[in-house]
Amino acid sequence: MITKENIYHSPINNLPLIDNLIFYLKLVLFSVAFALLITLSVLLGKIIPSIKKWLPVLFHKMLLWLLSVELEIVGKTDQSKKSNLFISNHLSYLDIPILGSKFPLRFVAKSEVESWPLFGFLAKQARSIFIKRNKTDSFNQKNKILDVLSSNEKVFIFPEGTTSDGNRVLQFKSSSFSSVEKQNFKIQPIVILYSDLNGIPINRWLRPMIAWYGDMDLKPHLFKLVGLMSIKAKLIYLEPVNTENFENRKDLSNYLEERIREVYSSALSKKLAK
Repeated sequence: MITKENIYHSPINNLPLIDNLIFYLKLVLFSVAFALLITLSVLLGKIIPSIKKWLPVLFHKMLLWLLSVELEIVGKTDQSKKSNLFISNHLSYLDIPILGSKFPLRFVAKSEVESWPLFGFLAKQARSIFIKRNKTDSFNQKNKILDVLSSNEKVFIFPEGTTSDGNRVLQFKSSSFSSVEKQNFKIQPIVILYSDLNGIPINRWLRPMIAWYGDMDLKPHLFKLVGLMSIKAKLIYLEPVNTENFENRKDLSNYLEERIREVYSSALSKKLAK
């Protein structure tokens, strides 16, 4: 008897040989280009700061090309150019190349990521801001992010603090906004939504193919994701907000959480209704 779960996982099974050959050809080209980018970063990064700044954007674009990710942008992106802090819901490690493929962003990551194999190396090359998630060091972490924001660099934070299963938006951690509390910064909220895998609309059973959460093992999940022929994702840019308009970080956090949850739930409902 064929179970419902097996049917829903069929998009990744029995991929045509030609698609596998195309992927491996792309992987070879990607690897060569990646090696060149790293070489440029090491040799010229300190001499020409803009190279260090923009190479991660190019890398993210290349990664989306390798994984055949089609990206749709919704909303007024021009306003985001004047924003300082960027936030969104968080579903997968794939969120980072998608969000980082538009313009230079410095992602905030937990300090443990710095020591991860490959991912830690890539995060350091992308100039990620590593912070320790403990109350005793919260003041230093707050100032570290504030210093970067004050230097006119754009910072990205996932206020949920972890990835969700994609069926809902998790509660935001108000501590994510401690660096902008009572400051004058603009925040650009973004909703990220994955809609299709291999031309098939994503539903509750297919969502774990993209969403990486809980105690999922990274390696098998990554191999399954790489085995997909195509992925469609959507970025919905919401109206930016000014941090000065909020009494404290909790009010700011609650407002942004409500807006992102509302838009994500609405977009999810419309997608499932099609």
